[in-house]
Amino acid sequence: TMMSKESVRRAVEEFQVRPTDVIVATFSKTGTTLVTWICHHLRTGGDEELNFETLYQVVPWPLLSCIYRGCKYVVTIRDPARTTVSFYNFMRAKQVPIALQVDVSTFLLETPFVQGRPGRGSIWDYYREYHIVKDCPSVLVVVYEDLVQDMPRWIRMLAKFMEIDEDECTPELVQKVARMSTKEFMAQHNSKFDEPYERAKRLGRVGDLQQLAPAGKVAVQQHTQTLNEEAQRFLDEKWKQTMQPLGYDDYSAFAETFRNINKKRFGQE
Repeated sequence: TMMSKESVRRAVEEFQVRPTDVIVATFSKTGTTLVTWICHHLRTGGDEELNFETLYQVVPWPLLSCIYRGCKYVVTIRDPARTTVSFYNFMRAKQVPIALQVDVSTFLLETPFVQGRPGRGSIWDYYREYHIVKDCPSVLVVVYEDLVQDMPRWIRMLAKFMEIDEDECTPELVQKVARMSTKEFMAQHNSKFDEPYERAKRLGRVGDLQQLAPAGKVAVQQHTQTLNEEAQRFLDEKWKQTMQPLGYDDYSAFAETFRNINKKRFGQE
């Protein structure tokens, strides 16, 4: 894990939430940076000056295995195959040795980044928990594919969920945040999305420092790798084992469930 024992202790024993807190608690590479970026700019009115060293100075990381009552949560879902490809390329950009030594299919099958391990939840562990809380009004599940297809609509929904006053969430602000949340804009400011590598190294409060190494989080170009048949069968079997018993034949059915929930909650927007 990236978290040191001291970080875990502080998260469990010292962190106190407020009713107005919104925690972005996602599985990696399912839209974490994008959703966090949007939420920050909604609450600041679209701060184009970007007067912070990294996003994590103004939006700190929670410990995702800790559930804090009394606040709200935004979580995301994304197709597991595309999540795997994104995760693989991100680890390669960070020069994580195992990702440099194997192809994307081996990365899925032989490392814990997607499929998890004791103490590190898999993507299916996250999705099962999202199913459990799907009707909870303090949790918003964002379908990543929908977010990138219709950014203004989702920005309005996030603003409503965050209880930002309608007088403040003007059409002008929505368009401004949407423009600032394009891959092209964010890629121009990639250093803003670097994890606090130097600070973590100095304080010694990280489990695996390599995973915090600077790397471009926002990729403008489409990743071209594809999973081989063995890797795709692995994903299919995992879905059958973990998600089909909950009523979801495939990822599309899972995503459609949350689309319908969000339509009932927010209307057509």
